Amino acid sequence: MSLSDEDPARIGDRTFTEDAIWVTDGTELSRDQLIRHAAPARKNVIAVEMQIDDLLVDGHRFAAHCRLVADHRKLGHTVIEWILVGEVADDGRVRRIHQLGRTT
Repeated sequence: MSLSDEDPARIGDRTFTEDAIWVTDGTELSRDQLIRHAAPARKNVIAVEMQIDDLLVDGHRFAAHCRLVADHRKLGHTVIEWILVGEVADDGRVRRIHQLGRTT
């Protein structure tokens, strides 16, 4: 969402279920809050790359080890490493994610 010119709500409609919850290091965001997060991300992110190092899938559940590499206007070059566990709906949209992260 951070580098796209497309309406964040349209991206959210394709990506998240209506009842989606994304928890990062104990902070819970709803689908609407995730979509609202696009505006500050678009303002501050210059470049971004998501790298998925490991991925396990079991039906609708998944676990992943990921890295987000970003160039940020205020923070400079940033690398955030995450462990995610989550669930997707039958249509593949995200329903739940619990994410633990650290800046490397």
